[in-house]
Amino acid sequence: MTEKKIKTSSTLSSGRIILSLLIFAIIPLVHALLKALTGDDTVAYTMALNLSACLFVLYDWNLFGVHWNRFKARLGDGLLYTAVGIVLISLWCYADRHFLSGFMLMPDPAIMHRYFFAIGAVLLAFSFCQALIVNISFKCLTDHMDIRDRELLMILVSGFLFGLLYTIAFAPLQLAVFVPSYLFNVVLVCILSYLYNQSSSFLPGIIAMGSVYMVLILLEFLA
Repeated sequence: MTEKKIKTSSTLSSGRIILSLLIFAIIPLVHALLKALTGDDTVAYTMALNLSACLFVLYDWNLFGVHWNRFKARLGDGLLYTAVGIVLISLWCYADRHFLSGFMLMPDPAIMHRYFFAIGAVLLAFSFCQALIVNISFKCLTDHMDIRDRELLMILVSGFLFGLLYTIAFAPLQLAVFVPSYLFNVVLVCILSYLYNQSSSFLPGIIAMGSVYMVLILLEFLA
């Protein structure tokens, strides 16, 4: 019973939720401004994602502490669902690359080669920073939703609702790209929500998504 309360009860104030979601919402605006200044999509997103992730960490530091303690308290479950997440996200990304062709926010390998000195910042931004932003944002968005003891419904609501915001924020708005991108993001966020519900922490989702995205970026860079 205690475990179920941890998963479903609200732990965040309305003000913290609103400000956290505003941090997510400003990413496209910061990206647009930086792209106008630098003329490059990858450079602009690298700076915008790293900045946003830093703001999330600073503002939600106590939340990180809560989820780190949950992860440590149930370390076996945390590691298990991190591994499950890596497998599920890897399979879904493979399906996207070979069948769905939804948009994934990834850096341009040519830009990474051009600015090799900054490759660390690029890798971090598009992998673990992006994973951190997604996991905390969908958690904040659904935190006050009273869907107790309905784990599947919470997972689906997280996927469809935050998947839509995530797609609007980053994917091209052409219908032929938007629809498969939305489907990709819905399933991705559902996977992350499942990991959160099973482990009571967003750390498995951050580690799993960040690790898979980093490997994909390196594979494209080395290709």
